[in-house]
Amino acid sequence: MLETRMLRTGGLAVALLVTMAGEAGAQTPATGGAPASPTRSIADQPRNPANWFRIGREADRTDVFVNYDRIWPVDRLSPSPKPRTYPRDVRPIEPIAYTFEGKASTVGDYMTRANVNGLLVLKDGKVLYEAYRNGVGPDSQHSLWSASKSYTVTLLGIAIKDGVIRSLDDTVETYAPQFKGTAYGPVSLRHVAMMSSGVQFFHDKGTPNRLDMYRQLLGGKDLDVFAAELGKRVPPGTDFNYLATDTHVLSAALRGAYGKRYADIVQEKLWSPAGFTGMANWSKHAEGDAGVNFGHCCLQVLLLDFAHLGQLYLDDLKLDGKPMTPKGWADLVTHPSAPFQEPGATARGYAMQFWVPNAYKDEAMALGAFGQILWVDRKRKVVVAQIAANPDKTPSEAEENAVFRAIVTAATKR
Repeated sequence: MLETRMLRTGGLAVALLVTMAGEAGAQTPATGGAPASPTRSIADQPRNPANWFRIGREADRTDVFVNYDRIWPVDRLSPSPKPRTYPRDVRPIEPIAYTFEGKASTVGDYMTRANVNGLLVLKDGKVLYEAYRNGVGPDSQHSLWSASKSYTVTLLGIAIKDGVIRSLDDTVETYAPQFKGTAYGPVSLRHVAMMSSGVQFFHDKGTPNRLDMYRQLLGGKDLDVFAAELGKRVPPGTDFNYLATDTHVLSAALRGAYGKRYADIVQEKLWSPAGFTGMANWSKHAEGDAGVNFGHCCLQVLLLDFAHLGQLYLDDLKLDGKPMTPKGWADLVTHPSAPFQEPGATARGYAMQFWVPNAYKDEAMALGAFGQILWVDRKRKVVVAQIAANPDKTPSEAEENAVFRAIVTAATKR
């Protein structure tokens, strides 16, 4: 059973961000100034990493999430030359009813309480529901936060199919020699993908943690260097510990395997061939070619392109009948591989860069902080994509499970 739940905005996660905001003055030499006035959009300003601290203010979160390229340097992804098109048969999503803990509610009420910026549902290759709020629209590039991890594990499967990575059981240092002699070096790619690297790092509780990481990233540190400095905590493959650095290390292995920058790999191996329709940005630590993309985070996409990743998994990661990844990859990364990944009595468990809900039946989720959710029901062939700017008090993970299952049920009845 998993002992910790991650990715919530309430409690410690927001306390961490507020703490960082309080230290913004000390960061100004590296970040270029204090956060801007909350009345002035980030879009109207020069790039300033200090504005990242505005996520500590509920009213500013959407502005941050749709203007991430005004905070961190980014690499830009171009639309696929052959984008997939989705026919539309759209109806209002807000009236869909659900029940949680004996109380009847609607998706519209949930959207208000969760401060949802957009919801989009695919079934049978059609858009059945699509709704936006808070000034966000179908052309908005919205940060996915840690839901970006699910794109990275998809690329890992593509690399194995391409033969540039031989096996999930190869070690990190085989493809990323910068980690030779570090805690990550001898760990298998499999255990890293499972969030079971055994490395001494923590998402929230413990030291070092995200606060330490983001302090250094905002100061211009390469995340490769930060990850290489971490020590060993437990033997790999023995427990679940959700780490930003684990996924970033997977992206480093991909960079080494292909001999290319990460954003170029994303463009050439996934974005263009798989038919993603819009422009996108992937954040990095520094300007220019010297900037290293954050493999764990901070892809900014159209809501449709978030949903499109889920559709690829409904299609068993095949394009025109041809597999993009090894046989069974979609099953492997969307199901727990060890007992310690199972949800047990809690709301969610983990697989490989995807989460699973309690009592899952071919259901998996890409999850990012503040309510970025890609729900993929491979049994009922439905994708639900959500972008949001969750407030500090937001619906629980268990209620989210109930909402998304109700949406899937409604879609199957259309």
